[in-house]
Amino acid sequence: MVGGEATNATAEHIWGPVWSAVRKNLGRSSQQSSTSLRSYGDFKFPEIPPGVPTVVLAVPFPVTSPAPSATVVLMEEAEVLGIFILAGIVWALPWLCINKRMCCRCFQRWIARRLFCYFLSGLVVNLFLISYVISYEPDVSANAFFFAIVDAAAALSDKLQEILVQCCVIVTVCAVITFRKRILALLGFDHQVVRLDLRDLCTCWAMSRFSVIELVLWRAEDLPPGFSTRSLFVRVVCGANEPHHTRPRDNCRTRLDLRERLQLNYDPDDDTQRLSIIVKQQEIVGAAVAQLAPAAGALAGGLAGFMTPLGPVAGAGVGVVTGVGAANSVGVEIARADFSSAAVNRIRARFNRDSGLDYVVGATPTLPSEYWSERHFLKVDLVPHGVCWLRIHDAGLP
Repeated sequence: MVGGEATNATAEHIWGPVWSAVRKNLGRSSQQSSTSLRSYGDFKFPEIPPGVPTVVLAVPFPVTSPAPSATVVLMEEAEVLGIFILAGIVWALPWLCINKRMCCRCFQRWIARRLFCYFLSGLVVNLFLISYVISYEPDVSANAFFFAIVDAAAALSDKLQEILVQCCVIVTVCAVITFRKRILALLGFDHQVVRLDLRDLCTCWAMSRFSVIELVLWRAEDLPPGFSTRSLFVRVVCGANEPHHTRPRDNCRTRLDLRERLQLNYDPDDDTQRLSIIVKQQEIVGAAVAQLAPAAGALAGGLAGFMTPLGPVAGAGVGVVTGVGAANSVGVEIARADFSSAAVNRIRARFNRDSGLDYVVGATPTLPSEYWSERHFLKVDLVPHGVCWLRIHDAGLP
């Protein structure tokens, strides 16, 4: 018993203070303590005996100091802004002195050789001035000033991002409009996709400005050779007209006999239109298969997008572009010739003045033999090589 009592006394001696602190912190102490006298300024609060009725009274106490006026804060912020401007002037002083005539040459040479030391000294001086002014002003703190700069930089970056996005949209639209012909050429389009321009809007889509011209193709010679005989035809593209095609000729090597006439709508005052004569090879793939190429490209691109970071939408878009390019590339281009509006007008003027023909052009496909001669046609060069015999005149004239 004596040993057990000694052990309990030792445990109580060790854990007693700890258990007392825990009970006080948890607020579950059963010990009764009297309320000591407390005071706030000149007000004293006596001990209230148990059982005495009390009444709660609202007594206002000034717990915070009054805020400074807006004018004082504005003046202090103006002083801080002024010291930052002064710091900038201190750093810009070499630039102001070296490039001006107000300083002597010896000082200019001296400061030019010691720019690093000057900027290091200016940094120390600026930090001292800024720190002194911020610590001197009672209502301006370095922490608040830092976060004010961060907020201003964040607002500026947001506005700058919006401006850059708008500028990118404008630049993209201008680039697409400027290089629209090259973009369409990359996609395989050799004709005008959107048949609407400013002239149509200004003339209310009136067709009176168009005249009918006739393009007569005789033959093409010295064409790039192939590995064997092939089927060739001519594709004619002019302005807003639908592309025209001649009848394919079989067993062609470097010569293509045409003897065909095509009529086109032509605006002689529109200097933006172009006449393209393209010699192409007929492919095994037909037009129906070519029309399915964009849809097939979109489907293949969408499926491939699931396995790439691009995603299905971007993959489908890339597939459509690839399919359109493939569809418009059907038909190997052998040679071509491009004519500007001025060149077409010169050829028209030449053959409209030609009055040496003593025959009447009929409506039949076969014209008199005198018509198909070199003196009635113009020889033009093709690219990459070859020549084509043609003539252009108004439809009412031979």
